[in-house]
Amino acid sequence: MRALLFLLLGCGSPKSETASTDTGSANANWDCDPIATSRCALPYPSTYFMKPDAATETGWRIAMGETTFPANIDGVQPSPMFMNEKDGFSPVTPVITHMMNATVDGLIGHDNLGAYLADDARTVIVNVETGERVAHFAEVDVTAEWDHERMLILHPVVPMRHGGRYAVGIRNIVDSSGTEIPASEGFTALRDGTESADPRIESRRSLYDETIFPALSAAGFPQSELQIAWDFVVGSQAGITGKSVHMRDDLYDRLGSDGPSYTITDVQEQPNATTGRRIRGRMTVPLYTDIDGPGALLNRDADGMPYAEGTTEVPFTVIVPTTAFDDPRPLPLIQYGHGLLGGQSEVENGYLSEFANAHGYIIFAVDWTGMKSEDSGPISLMLVQEIHKFAMIPERSQQGFIEFLAAMEMMTGPMLTEPTLMVADADGVSTSLIDPDRTYYYGNSQGAILGGGYIALSERIERATLGVGGSPYHLLLNRSADFDPFFLIFKTMYPDALDVQFILALNQTLWDAGESAGYLHAVNNTPLNGVGPKDVLLQVAIADAQVTTLGAHVMARSYGAALIEPPARDVYGLDTVASGHSGSALVEFDYGLFEPPENIPPDPDTDPHERPRRDEAGQLQMHTFFSTGVVEQYCEGPCGESGS
Repeated sequence: MRALLFLLLGCGSPKSETASTDTGSANANWDCDPIATSRCALPYPSTYFMKPDAATETGWRIAMGETTFPANIDGVQPSPMFMNEKDGFSPVTPVITHMMNATVDGLIGHDNLGAYLADDARTVIVNVETGERVAHFAEVDVTAEWDHERMLILHPVVPMRHGGRYAVGIRNIVDSSGTEIPASEGFTALRDGTESADPRIESRRSLYDETIFPALSAAGFPQSELQIAWDFVVGSQAGITGKSVHMRDDLYDRLGSDGPSYTITDVQEQPNATTGRRIRGRMTVPLYTDIDGPGALLNRDADGMPYAEGTTEVPFTVIVPTTAFDDPRPLPLIQYGHGLLGGQSEVENGYLSEFANAHGYIIFAVDWTGMKSEDSGPISLMLVQEIHKFAMIPERSQQGFIEFLAAMEMMTGPMLTEPTLMVADADGVSTSLIDPDRTYYYGNSQGAILGGGYIALSERIERATLGVGGSPYHLLLNRSADFDPFFLIFKTMYPDALDVQFILALNQTLWDAGESAGYLHAVNNTPLNGVGPKDVLLQVAIADAQVTTLGAHVMARSYGAALIEPPARDVYGLDTVASGHSGSALVEFDYGLFEPPENIPPDPDTDPHERPRRDEAGQLQMHTFFSTGVVEQYCEGPCGESGS
C-alpha cells in the first residue's frame, strides 16, 4: 500500500505564507467568515456556514459557499455539496481556529481535563440553552513545520447533544513571547460594539449581542476578555444515522425470516489443530450504492434517502472450532471486524482460532466494504484529485454496515440448517452447531472504530468487545503512524498545514455516519429504533502508535464505562470499580511505553497495538464478559507486561 501512495505524491511545493481572507467592505466574500482572517472557513464549525431550514430536525442546515473550502495545489476547488446535506456538525467535531503563533501556555491538556471547569480556563465550549460547559482539551498543531501555520484545536472529550447549540469562547492565548494575541478587526468590532464597514460583520451583530456574548458571559467568559467567539449547531441523531437506519430497515424487510441467500464455495477440514472446519462462501445482499466497487456513493431518492438497486455478492468466512466436533453442542457466535484496509482473512489468525477452540465459539467475518484492501488505492486517488468526494468513504462503509447486518441474519437464519454447520448424534439425529440466541461482536483497530457504529445498528448483537479502537477519526488520525502515507498526500496537495487541519476537521462531520463517532449516544444512551442498549468492553494499549487511547477514552465516557480495579491509570470521567462489574468497561494495558502529549504518534518501533488481543488474561476477560456480561480482572495488578 505504501508504495502505491508514494507514487501518487509528486515532488511537493514550498510552504506558502498564511494568506488573508479579509477582503474589506468593497468586495466582501460572503463565503468567508471575517472574524478569523487567515482562512476563509475559520473559525469552524460555525453558524456562519449554516442557514435555517424548517424541514430538518435541528431547524438548520449546513450552507457552505462554493469557495469556502481551500483549493488544492492544482487549483481544484472542492464542492460543499455533501456537507450541505447535513443538519448540523458532528457531536465530537474538532473546534478550530487560527491565532497567529499561538502557544499551549495555559491551555487545558488531555492530562488535566477537569480544568475545563476552572474560572481561569482560556477556552470554553458551552451549551447555549443549558449553560453547561463541554469537557475538552486544547492544543496547537505540532505537525506544522512553521509556527504561523499551527491551528488551535479544541477536542470535545464527550459527545455534545444532538441538535444542541454551542458557543465557543477563547481568551488570554499568548504567543512565544508571552504577548496576548490581538483579536481580528472584524471580531473587535463585534466585541467592542464599534461600527464596521463590512456587511458580514453587521449582519451578525444581533446574534452576538443576543445569543453568543450572553451565553459566554454566563459561563464566566466576559465579552471584554474574548479574543474570538462564535457558535454552531450539532447534527440530529436522525440526520447522522438516518440513512443507515433506513437501509437497515429496508434490508430486514427484503430478507424477511429467510435471511440472505448464500452459496458455500469451499470447506476445509481441520486446517489446523484448533480449527475443525473452515467454511467459505458468498451471500447475496442488496446494493445501496451507485456502483458496486470502490469510490461508490449511496443512491439517493427524491428525499435524499438511499435505496437499493440490484445486489452484490459478499464473500464470508466461518471458523468452526475443533471442540465443536469433539464435544458437539450449539455454540455462541462471534462476528469479527478486521483492521485498517484489511480483510476477513484476519479471522484465520492463530490467536482467534485458539480462543474460539478454548472457549467454544463459532467466529465469522466479511470484509468491511468501504475500508477494505481494495478501497486503499481509490481513497488515495480521491485525496489527490477529488477531496470533495470524501463522502465515498463513510457512504461505502454504510454499505459495509448493511453487509455485516446481513451476515448476522445469515448466521442466525439459514445457516441453522446448513449441512456443514450441523453434526449428527449417536442416534443419527442432526443438530445445528449454532446457538442463535448468543451473538457477540469483536472488532480490533478499524474493526473497533467502525464497530461502535455497527453494534448501535444491530438488533442481534448482545455485547461487544472493541479492541484497540477509539473515536472520532479526527482525533485518531494525527496521532496514528498508519496515517503517515495519507498525511504526505494531504501535505502535497495542501502545502499549508492550516488547510490540512481544516480538511481533517471538516471531514469528521461526513465521517460520522460511517464510524463510531456518529453513534456514540446510540450505543446505550439513546438507542436507535428497534435496538436495545449494549454493554461494551474496551481493551486498549497505552502508547498505541496506530490508535490513540484518547479515542478509547471518548468511547468509554460516551458508553458510561468504568475502570476495573486496579486500573493502569486514572481516566477523567470514569469511576473505578471492583472486579466483577456488570456493564461497560475500559481496560488499559500498560507496557511501560511513552505516549506523547502532542498530536503525533508514539514510536511505531515499540507499538503495542497487537498485544492486548493476544494476552491470555485479556482473552479470558473477553470470554467471561461475552458469556456472563461481567467484567473480571484476571491480571495480577494493572494489565500489561508486568501485570498479566
